[in-house]
Amino acid sequence: MSGAKAAARRDPAPSRAKAPTLSDLDLRILSLLSRHRVVTQNQLAAVTPQTPIRTLRYRCSRLAGQGLLGRTRPYRERGSAPNHLWPTRKGEALACGGPPPRGGERREPNPLFLAHTAGLTEVWVALVTTLPDGARLVRFGREADAREPFAVAATRRERAIAPDALVEITDSDGRALLAFVELDMGTMSHRRLGQKASGYGDYAKAEAWRDRHPFCPALLFITTTEPRARSFLAAMRKEAGKDSLLLTCACDLARHLDRIAAGPRWLHDPEKNHAVDLLAVLREARRPFDEDEEREEAEHQKEEVERERLTSDPDALRHHLRRWWGSEPRLGDLDEAVAGALAITLGRTDPPADAERRALLALGTMLGDPLRPLPPEEEPTARQRRAFADLVDHHRDEQLRRIAELALHHGDGPALRGSRRRVSGGGLLSSSEVSWLDAKVADDERSREEQERLATSYLAWREREARRLAKAQGIVARLGTRSEDFFGEVDRRSLRLCRACGEIAYPDPARAREERRRPDVAHRCHFCGGAALAGIDGEPRP
Repeated sequence: MSGAKAAARRDPAPSRAKAPTLSDLDLRILSLLSRHRVVTQNQLAAVTPQTPIRTLRYRCSRLAGQGLLGRTRPYRERGSAPNHLWPTRKGEALACGGPPPRGGERREPNPLFLAHTAGLTEVWVALVTTLPDGARLVRFGREADAREPFAVAATRRERAIAPDALVEITDSDGRALLAFVELDMGTMSHRRLGQKASGYGDYAKAEAWRDRHPFCPALLFITTTEPRARSFLAAMRKEAGKDSLLLTCACDLARHLDRIAAGPRWLHDPEKNHAVDLLAVLREARRPFDEDEEREEAEHQKEEVERERLTSDPDALRHHLRRWWGSEPRLGDLDEAVAGALAITLGRTDPPADAERRALLALGTMLGDPLRPLPPEEEPTARQRRAFADLVDHHRDEQLRRIAELALHHGDGPALRGSRRRVSGGGLLSSSEVSWLDAKVADDERSREEQERLATSYLAWREREARRLAKAQGIVARLGTRSEDFFGEVDRRSLRLCRACGEIAYPDPARAREERRRPDVAHRCHFCGGAALAGIDGEPRP
């Protein structure tokens, strides 16, 4: 037999190593280790009280023999420390369902890492096992999950806070309570403590928590001594400000972490000795948010009541729209006559008529939110169209009655005739035009008096001018004509018809002298002052 064959028989090809058989308890242990990085034997027993301690020790020893977890007992000055357990790369892959690891195994953690990480696990254990009845831990995000980058408000420089943990607890009322946890085992330098305070101060000033949380979480600083706790509180007050929404509390329980949720041990003011319990701290951090929620709910209820009032009380809606829109109603693409009628209604302060009430209610249903009305965009329904058409008819009848009253008392002048034509033709006068109608009628009345004076002077002058023209005829022609026969000729030469208001313009010798014009020809309307005149026969005249 050759040497190669003998070697092949002595050293057969290695078969793929079989994965160890793991129980549910084994998988739970590996999962805890993978999530918390370091767990002591005592902590493991505290969170799995239904499993005998002897069984846990046996399982951990078996997992260590299979290379799925590492364990060590750190040095302790008094007594013996419990085993500190951490997952190997192989054990972490099994717990997380990842691929088998390649490369070497991770080294045994150094003592500082073991102490700090086991301390954070102790915080988790305390929150799981010692919170008051009705409160429970729902989230415990470690290092990487708790890190939050943000931009500094003043410089826009990128920074980040990296708390040791982000904690979420629900209290007996079901409210979520949030906190950042910083654990100092007495090894953090004063410079590092100052950097921590500066980072959290910038975080609070930038209100960076608004991007991730409904309210600003509390900052829980756990250290070894009370002077160290007060020093950090003073640094945070300097960095974040006394009235910051970031509530910072500190305690000296880093070596007694099982007590953090039991009793009033948390300080808030660096100069006072008043201490509160953990849930009181977390509720105080949430209090501004709850107060804002209560105010918003009260405001919402108030708005709902006001919205209901506006949709049921047309007069209240009219007053609100006038205050919201001012003197220029934003009525969108509604028909011009409808928009004009609604504008008149919105501008009035007297009690609305029935047609106005129905139209206001129809408008309210088209505005969406009457508290913050936008111009109507949708086409009116058939019912809304009827309400708007009734409103147009109401204002048209009202304006025609007003015009008739003014004509009865002051005579039918150009202003009234023009307004009547406009309203009868389907249009409407605006509120300002109606309010100015009295003044225009008064102006027309004064102009009519001037016209009558000029007309009287003109008729006397026309009589003389007609006799002059008659005498200018030959003897034979004079026998067959009278002066009255020349009235038409004189009128065509001297009188004009105003194209704007339709009134007859008479010659005004006084104004003609001022304007250096012929005194026997009308040059301007006495009512509107316009110079666009035509002959009384309708033909244009200069």
